[in-house]
Amino acid sequence: MLKGAILRTSNCSSTLSKFNIKGHIIMKLFLAFITSLFALTSTAVFADHHLPKGVDSKQLFSNEKATGAIFTLQPGATAPSTSRPGSRAVYFIQGSTIERIYDDGKSVKKVFKTGDTAYFDQPEDQAPYAIKNVGKGVFKVYFVNIK
Repeated sequence: MLKGAILRTSNCSSTLSKFNIKGHIIMKLFLAFITSLFALTSTAVFADHHLPKGVDSKQLFSNEKATGAIFTLQPGATAPSTSRPGSRAVYFIQGSTIERIYDDGKSVKKVFKTGDTAYFDQPEDQAPYAIKNVGKGVFKVYFVNIK
């Protein structure tokens, strides 16, 4: 009987180990989100604090390793071009179709669905670009910029 208990424990550990590997990034995003809800700061991410109509950005936390914010873009609104150094983990609270407009004139449309997650670390993700919501719904994301 003890041998069977040990066998069941090892099977549980194997399943738990698989979950830990697959859910590691999602769990970190979730914990960062919960932690940020209790953060005391709530300031705009953009340095000049002047955002165009239909654009809202609230910084939830900032430390030596990362910053977290909620970014909202109304349909038809455009956020100004800015560089995004480092990598970003993103949770899409409300998805929409977004157009990236790069400083060289190139534009790329991307569809993001509600509930999706993404990790942006490619050169085109870090280059300066404006963001326009060309979809019909509000676009709202929680992102963590990793320094």
